Amino acid sequence: METSNYPRQVSVVSTCDHGQLFPFFNLLYRKRFLLFFLILSLFVHPTLRGQTKTELNTLFFDGVYLDDPETILLSSAARNSGKAFISPPANLPITDEEQISLNDLLNDIAQYETSINELIETGGTFNPLLAQEYLSIGNLYQQAGDYENATLALETTMHIERVNQGLYTLAQTEAVRKLIENSKASRNYADADKYHEYLYYLMSRSLDDDSEEYTQAALEWADWNMEAFRRLAFYNEEALAMGGGLSSIGSSMLRRGDLVAVEDSQFSDILFVPRSAFLANSSSLRSQSFTPEQLVDPRLKKAEELFDLVLEKDSDNEEILKKKAELTYLFKLQIKKYISDKPIGTSIVLSNNRGVRAIPFLRRGYSDSREELLARAETLETQDHLLAANAYIDLADWDLAFERLQRANEGYSKALEILMANGLTEKEAETFISPEPALFIPDFVSFEDTREFQNIPEQLDIPYIGYIDVSFNKRSNGSLRNIKIEYSSENTGHLVRNRLLNLLRSGTFRPFFESGRTRAQSDIQVRYYYSY
Repeated sequence: METSNYPRQVSVVSTCDHGQLFPFFNLLYRKRFLLFFLILSLFVHPTLRGQTKTELNTLFFDGVYLDDPETILLSSAARNSGKAFISPPANLPITDEEQISLNDLLNDIAQYETSINELIETGGTFNPLLAQEYLSIGNLYQQAGDYENATLALETTMHIERVNQGLYTLAQTEAVRKLIENSKASRNYADADKYHEYLYYLMSRSLDDDSEEYTQAALEWADWNMEAFRRLAFYNEEALAMGGGLSSIGSSMLRRGDLVAVEDSQFSDILFVPRSAFLANSSSLRSQSFTPEQLVDPRLKKAEELFDLVLEKDSDNEEILKKKAELTYLFKLQIKKYISDKPIGTSIVLSNNRGVRAIPFLRRGYSDSREELLARAETLETQDHLLAANAYIDLADWDLAFERLQRANEGYSKALEILMANGLTEKEAETFISPEPALFIPDFVSFEDTREFQNIPEQLDIPYIGYIDVSFNKRSNGSLRNIKIEYSSENTGHLVRNRLLNLLRSGTFRPFFESGRTRAQSDIQVRYYYSY
């Protein structure tokens, strides 16, 4: 297997001086600090600390129809069960059980400290037995919310394993996985990106291309590249430009709506030109333009390479085929965000949607995924009517997400036909197709600021921090118009409101389906509860 030199070395803390590893070396002081930290975290509500961009990396919204504005839900359990509460409870004092748990955690840390000191005294700072001890205490520090010391301990585990078993030993992979968990828990996604890359590098050096372990490592790395794009780039336009292909061609920073799509008849291709350059009637527009490929983030390109690698060995893998579809959708989403929706009066400038649809690799991605979705739906028709109906809904969602409204209507109609043929009334079938006021589509794509994207199970009870009441109209093509914030709860900051507005403006939603056609809806009232 060909491998390139790993571009970024993971920093490792020296263990020559145990006091340097743990800044709070005085045990009594550290125990008091941790106890204070943990108790404080229970009392301080996020809204009292303010809403920072870092905190909002874990933001998600739960939407419900706004039937009774006076009814306020405290948590997602209330939402799921239909139980309502009028006012939130006051902060409760720490319970005896919580105090016991804190004391147990601190005692466990103290025991590992003692064990580590003894092992250093008997076998030195690179004693192989220390690796497991540091791994365990790192896990405890993570549980305590002391992510800095957790990182130090886990990186020390890596260092000891490398000293004793070689620079690229797979023995360090458990520590690297823990470092990924720790980075995500502390919302440090830049470090999570670094450790994910290092983990794949280790696995690719040591594993055979045909092994199941390597395939799993490739999928994990591909999945993370998609997630990293969204966490590090999609929310942060500076990170997108700096980390993407744009930086390699010396591009100035691009903002939303900064480009116009131009059809170049001479070369029969689509170019994206900065709006300012186009309006200036520059004679060198081509030299200032971008190809569609240049706008695609390299993380997405890497994910595509890895998925294709896996599909070479398992071409019928349904899970990977859906991930490829999601990847195509992300390509579209990224490019579309840059294209201006403000018209310019010339025939060579394409509209936002036409500019996207004209891109060859997006057309191929759409068509390939559609063929797979259609084949699956047709196969399921003879096996399970409910699964078949859902498959046709997936197909219709995919068509609608790529502005193929007629095809989408055909898919929804087919799902309606199957459901009614198996006992549902027309009204029940229509509700099955459109169960929520603003359901993001395609349904198999995870969208930012949702439970799915944050890996939070629907059934997991999460306390709500606040809510935002929104009204909007939904068009038959799944886009929202006239989005207005009618009211937001106390302490809801502008960052949260803007995130919700951006989410609603950028998405495509399952339209209302009635009498065989998608229909527009007016004045939809939704309350979006949020937490982070």
